[in-house]
Amino acid sequence: MAQTIAPATPPMEGSRLVLYDISWEMYEKLLEVFAEHPTPRITYYQGTLELMTPLPEHERYSWTLGRLVIVLSEELGLEILGLKSTTWRSKPKAAGKEADECFYIQNEALMRGKLKIDLKVDPPPDLVIEIDVTNLSIDKMAIYEALKMPEVWRFNQGKLTVNILTDAGYMQSETSLAFGLFPIKELVRFIQPDSEKGENARLQEFRKWVRSQLTT
Repeated sequence: MAQTIAPATPPMEGSRLVLYDISWEMYEKLLEVFAEHPTPRITYYQGTLELMTPLPEHERYSWTLGRLVIVLSEELGLEILGLKSTTWRSKPKAAGKEADECFYIQNEALMRGKLKIDLKVDPPPDLVIEIDVTNLSIDKMAIYEALKMPEVWRFNQGKLTVNILTDAGYMQSETSLAFGLFPIKELVRFIQPDSEKGENARLQEFRKWVRSQLTT
């Protein structure tokens, strides 16, 4: 008998549900069910499925870091295509995940104007942002590796790490593939909330700082 999944009341913010031995077909069905409703974040890897509603802390860091990436690309004269929390998936790898933020930068010109993206023929995003503010139930980096995401920035406990995909897996790096020798890790000082300044004021401060780096 075919299984039917009805949309339920979304869980409270910050809650998590982990299910095991879930088929790929069930995962895709859940994506369809939640597509038109306020949705939890759905992560899938080799039979394990996690549904999680993000904390405000998570969303704030994600929003801020994403805006910093946009400003940095503007100041460096780079075109950028942002796809926010798009769900990326691969049936052969039994892996699927929503990025917190993701961007095409090196491949922006190739992807410009495309509204439908298929990882079987299109390149994955050049940069993915992952915000970790809760305990991990699934190895997110294993999923990104399966999806062949070339660069992942992780923000965790006030620290920003740049992870570059190699033949041996992800390796931490001092520099970014997308932004060259620019000191990416120093962005962390602009990520934390400031009770004295609003977000736009902080972005203006960041923009001035980027320009100072480019003239030294």
